[in-house]
Amino acid sequence: MLITMELRSSHRSRLGFTLVEVMVGALLGGFVLAGVLVTNLQLMRSGLRITQYAEMSTQTRRGLEQLSADLKSASAIVWNSSADITLTIPTSAGSTRQVTYAWTSATQSLFMVAGASSSVTVGRVYLVNGVAAVTFSRYDRDGNVATTDLATKRVRVSITASRSAKTAATATDTAISATFILRNKPTS
Repeated sequence: MLITMELRSSHRSRLGFTLVEVMVGALLGGFVLAGVLVTNLQLMRSGLRITQYAEMSTQTRRGLEQLSADLKSASAIVWNSSADITLTIPTSAGSTRQVTYAWTSATQSLFMVAGASSSVTVGRVYLVNGVAAVTFSRYDRDGNVATTDLATKRVRVSITASRSAKTAATATDTAISATFILRNKPTS
């Protein structure tokens, strides 16, 4: 009788897992799978934020390069507001042209447009999109804050850009340019 009991217990252990063992295994597998999914989601969000920062940086750099070229060659500047300036730029034919750089809360973009008015919508070139604020600061030739267009010899630009997505936090970046010297502009 002792022999049959041993056979039954050894036969039982070879049949498979108990319900408790299966439940514990499923629970542990669920934890591992949840961890993998959360990690994957966080990696996707991080990738999206990095892409947003790269796009903002590229647009800001290109916009500042365009503005820099025009500021360096400008022979005159009109200060419309702290977010709106008009430059007079000499042409190769010996005449001049005007171009306005501006930001408005309606457009949420830094743009340039030919002419002396930022309200013109035809021919606008949007340089940086998703801009929360733009501030132009002006200085005289000694680096002091200028109060008139005639005294302005240097310009600095501050751009705050942001990008948002439904699945990631808003990415915000502020770029402050170097001080651009208006080389062709005479000072008072």
